Amino acid sequence: MQNPTKFAQTVGLLAWLCLLIGAHIKFVRPVFRRYPIVRGYREIAEKIKSFNGRHTKLSGAVWRTRILRSAYRIGFTLLTLPFFVGEYMLHGHHFVWFTMGWVVAGFGITVGYHRIGTHPSFKAPEWVRAILLIMGSMAVQGPVSEWTKKHSKHHAFGETSADVHSPYVFEESKRGIFIEQFYAFMHSFMMWAFREPSLRRPKGMSIEDWKADLLNNSPDPATFKFREEDRNYWEVKDKSGKIVASTETLIKKRWARFVDVIVGIEQDKTITMLGNPLVYIGILVVSVGAPMVLGGISIWEVLARICYVNWATFCVNSVSHIWGEQPFQVADNSRNNAVVEILALGEGGHNTHHKSELWAQHGVFAWQFDPSAMLIKTLAFFGLARELNLPSRSQLKAAWRSWRRREPTMQGYAAPTWEQSISPSLVEQISAGEEVSV
Repeated sequence: MQNPTKFAQTVGLLAWLCLLIGAHIKFVRPVFRRYPIVRGYREIAEKIKSFNGRHTKLSGAVWRTRILRSAYRIGFTLLTLPFFVGEYMLHGHHFVWFTMGWVVAGFGITVGYHRIGTHPSFKAPEWVRAILLIMGSMAVQGPVSEWTKKHSKHHAFGETSADVHSPYVFEESKRGIFIEQFYAFMHSFMMWAFREPSLRRPKGMSIEDWKADLLNNSPDPATFKFREEDRNYWEVKDKSGKIVASTETLIKKRWARFVDVIVGIEQDKTITMLGNPLVYIGILVVSVGAPMVLGGISIWEVLARICYVNWATFCVNSVSHIWGEQPFQVADNSRNNAVVEILALGEGGHNTHHKSELWAQHGVFAWQFDPSAMLIKTLAFFGLARELNLPSRSQLKAAWRSWRRREPTMQGYAAPTWEQSISPSLVEQISAGEEVSV
C-alpha cells in the first residue's frame, strides 16, 4: 500500500487471472463436460487405424475433440503468462520466492502428505517419499504423523459427528440458522484445527496397548449423528425394511478399520521420524529462514505463502463439501469444486477422491484440472514412482452415465455429444455393441 500505483497494477493482474479462471469455468468447462474422457493422440491414431479407412465422419469428430482440447490448453497457458510476467516485473525476486514456496509446500501437501502419506495411491523409493513428506512439513499444517491420522478419521466418518471437519451442524442450539451455518462453516474451514484432539500415541504406551485403548473408545452410538440423506449408509435395511446392519455395528466396523490405519501410520518409520517434534521444528526453521537468508525477503512474504497454502487446504475441507459437482455417489456430501481444483493444485476433485481414496488422480474427467496428478505421472516417467492406482475408463464412463441420469440438466450436458451427431447404427457397427468414445 506504500506504492498505490504498484498496488493497483497488482490488483489488475489478479483480476485478469480471476477473469480467465471464471471464463474457463463458465464457458469452456461445460464444453468438455460432454466427454468423460479425451484419448491421447497415439491412442486415437491406433483406433482410427483399426477402422481401415471407414467411418471418416467419426474419425474427424474424434480428432477435432482431441485437437480442440490441446489448443485450449496451449491457449489458456499463453493467456496466463501476462499475470506471471507482470507480477515478476512488479515484485521481482519477492514474487519468485513466494511462487517457489507455494509450489514446494503445495505439492508437499497434495502429493506428499495426502496421496502417498495418508493414502498409498502410488509407490516410490523411500528417499523420494521422504522428500515429498518434508515438502509437506513446510506448509506448517502440523507434523505428518498427526495430519495423516486426522485425515484418515475424516474419511472413516465423513459428514458425521465424528468427522474431523464437517461443515454440517449436528447440535441443537438457540442460535439462528444463518449463524449456526456460519459457525459450522468456520469450524470446517479453520477452527477444527484448534478443537480436534490429538491422535498422538501417549508417551510410554506400547502400540499394542494404544491400539486396545483406541478400540475401546469408539464413537458412542447414542450421541453419533449423521445427515439424514446418508441414513442408508449408516443403517442398512433389507427389502422388507428390517435392519440388517445397525448404526452401532457399522460404527464399530469403521472404527476398527480406522484404528488399523493409524496404527500402521504410527509404525511407519519415515513418518515417525519426520513427525518427531525436534525434526519438524527444524524443517520449519529452515523453510522459513532459508528464503529470508538466500532470497533477501522479509517474513511477510513467507507468511503470505503459508497463509495461501493453508487457506487453499481449508477450502478443500469446507467448500468442497458444500458446493460443486457430484459425479460419484458416496456416503457424504463431498463435491468436485472447479475453483478449489485450481487453488489447491487438483485437490478440489474431492468427490472423486471420496469415491476411491486410493486413486492417485483426482481430476479424472476431461474437464478437470489436477497438476498434482501430472507431477505423479512425471515422477513415474522418470522411474521415481510406480504402481499408480488410476481409475479404469469403464469406471469413469459408468459414473458419467449415472451422473447424467441423476442430473439430466447438468450444465454443459444439453449440447449434443459426437455420439449423438452420428447415426446409432454406425456406432453399433464400429463398437460391435460397445460404446466408442473419445
